[in-house]
Amino acid sequence: MFGGLIAALLCYWFYQTAIRVKLNPLQWVIGALVIFYAVRFAWTFAVLKPLMGAAFKTHGMVSGVMIELSGAVIAAGVVALFHKKVMLKQAR
Repeated sequence: MFGGLIAALLCYWFYQTAIRVKLNPLQWVIGALVIFYAVRFAWTFAVLKPLMGAAFKTHGMVSGVMIELSGAVIAAGVVALFHKKVMLKQAR
């Protein structure tokens, strides 16, 4: 739930930036989504699952929210870095 909301906000951000700097908005929005979900997947299954062990499958509500939020926040940070380091340099 939180991840989808954050992904939608990131797409809007990339769309507005692409329009402002005269780039193709569709490719940048899709790129942001691919990076966002790839990082979330990697964080969840390559880091959290081995780290949590059996608790990954049988967790409470608070742990579930933290798993969801941690992946979304880390992925949003990586997408923001991509925005700064790649997209804005592409506009020059």
